[in-house]
Formats: sequence, structure tokens, C-alpha cells
Amino acid sequence: MKTETRSIVYLSMAGLILTAALAASAASQDQVPFKGTFQGTDTDKPGPTPGTITVVTNGTGIGTHLGQFSFEQEVILNLANGTGTGSAHLVAANRDSLDVTIVGSGEPTSTPGVFSITEIWTITGGTGRFAGAQGSAVVERLASAVTFTTSGSFHGTISSPGVPH
Repeated sequence: MKTETRSIVYLSMAGLILTAALAASAASQDQVPFKGTFQGTDTDKPGPTPGTITVVTNGTGIGTHLGQFSFEQEVILNLANGTGTGSAHLVAANRDSLDVTIVGSGEPTSTPGVFSITEIWTITGGTGRFAGAQGSAVVERLASAVTFTTSGSFHGTISSPGVPH
């Protein structure tokens, strides 16, 4: 009787582990590579608190699942420590869109007035084939405080476009 009970417990545990493994595998299969490049123009304006500025970036790019896209990004930059938080809205040629939140930091490069910026984009949803999308990407870009231009690239993963999320 003890052996039979132990076998049932082990089989139940094995079933739970297998179910969890299959669910995790299915969830990870929904994530697909997400990468691209972009360029834009920055506009600086006073931030909401002393020691901050708001940087609004408008630009264009090309990316997987988006194709050609336009974007607007708004980040509140803390001048004391070079960190920023904000959001962006990316719009594909067919008007489907992605929304992301942003956290990042920057530091001066050896070129006067040019900053190296690293950001994490967290995908929070969108419209059309991106409705309910999730994922994240690392953004690496250069921004000039002289010409107010920025350019860079992103790479990460996104839930498979068009798949119910």
C-alpha cells in the first residue's frame, strides 16, 4: 500500500512538473526576436522639477515585425545623475503601433557634446497586430547635444505579432 501511495504521489508530481515545463515552453515560444535601427531629432524643454529636462524625440526607423516605422519618445532626464524615464509610441506603416516604457542612463563620450545612452524598453501593448504585445529590448544610441540628433539600435524579444496575447 505504501509503495502504491508513493507511486501515485511521484506520478502526480511528475505530471505537475511536466505541465509547468510545457507551459513555460509554450510561453517562451510566443516570444520572437525584435530588433531594428532608428534615427531622430531631439527637442529639449524644461522638466517637471528643478534639475530635470524633458527630451522629446521624433524619428523613423526599420525593425522586425514593424517594418518602416515612425516614433515619438518622451523622457524626463535627471541632469544630476544622467538617468531618465519615459515612454515611446512606435507606429508601423499600416498604422499598427507599439507602446513602450523607458528607463535608461547616459554618459558623455570622448566627443564633446555627444552622449552614449543605454535604455531598456518594456513593451506594454499596442494596436492592431500588436494589441496586448509584451516584451523588452535593450536600446543603445548616441545623442548629440550640439546637433540634437540621435541614432541607434535595439534588440530584444516581443510576443509573436498577431498571436492572441
